[in-house]
Amino acid sequence: MEATQQAPQEAPSNVKDLCEEMTARRLDMINKDLGPWPKNNPTASDISDCERETVLGMTNWADRPPFPPEVRARLERGNVIENHVIRDLALLGYTVRVERTPFEIKDKKNRIVLRGRMDGFIDYAKRKTAPIEIKSLNPNIYNQIHTQEDFDRYTFFRKYPRQLQSYMYAYNFEEGMWILDDCLGHQKFIPCTLDFDRVDAILKQLESAVEHRENGTLPDYHKDPSVCMKCWAFKRICTPPFFTGEGIKMIDDPELESKLEEWGRLKPEFSAYTKIDKELKELFKERDNLVIGKWLVKGTLATRSMKAQPAKEAQAITYWKSTIEKIDNSPEEEDVDD
Repeated sequence: MEATQQAPQEAPSNVKDLCEEMTARRLDMINKDLGPWPKNNPTASDISDCERETVLGMTNWADRPPFPPEVRARLERGNVIENHVIRDLALLGYTVRVERTPFEIKDKKNRIVLRGRMDGFIDYAKRKTAPIEIKSLNPNIYNQIHTQEDFDRYTFFRKYPRQLQSYMYAYNFEEGMWILDDCLGHQKFIPCTLDFDRVDAILKQLESAVEHRENGTLPDYHKDPSVCMKCWAFKRICTPPFFTGEGIKMIDDPELESKLEEWGRLKPEFSAYTKIDKELKELFKERDNLVIGKWLVKGTLATRSMKAQPAKEAQAITYWKSTIEKIDNSPEEEDVDD
């Protein structure tokens, strides 16, 4: 049987064809190695809020969706920025050692409960060393992060303190730091101190997750719908009870969903956003745990303290506070080298 030969690809005849060819080649390149990858143990870069997700990440790793090409491209760009940051530190006179030796933490039963690898270590002063984690962030997130506690305000970015705290514990360091880059040339340096209580809670959760994996059982569902709805397993292999009618109210209202989509689109445009935000907040007054299309609406009673005025005493006003966020459990940016 004669081998068939493919006809040589015709070279672009003009710049328009060249642009189309370059686009196609780039898509082919970033479409490679999108996952998922086998996972037998918890990894430091992916310690979830939810113990159930941690177990499913080990037992059902093949069900995890692959990264979208644009996220994979963002991860590759993050690697470039990481090298750039290390170069900058060298120019500033610091010695950075990139030693990506993997570590393992085992429990009393000699089971591996965590694996990971540090980005590197920075040498300073006299024989002092600190572990570093380099993160490239969207500028909007970058501008909101100034301390370790700021990471904790975001469901996804809570992973970063857990990750660095785990590294510091594994390598026996009491201090470490994050180096943040906003992809626009700005950097900030945030210190981190080892928190034994936090590490103890992390290890207990991971030990319990490994126990569930071995026993073929699953932990309880997470109590916060906003955590569940951002999880890769949500509605794929995990359907929390609130989604089947216990607490969450499903509303089939295309007009209201369209208004929420407009709210999300107009949010950066302050004047238009303020108008529709006020309208939506009025509609959602005294209503909690609503799912409208891809949107989750939560509400709670809040109290605002009013300052005392001449001839008036200070008073507290109770009002209904609604929060609106988009439901999105597509793969997010995360470290994949553990």
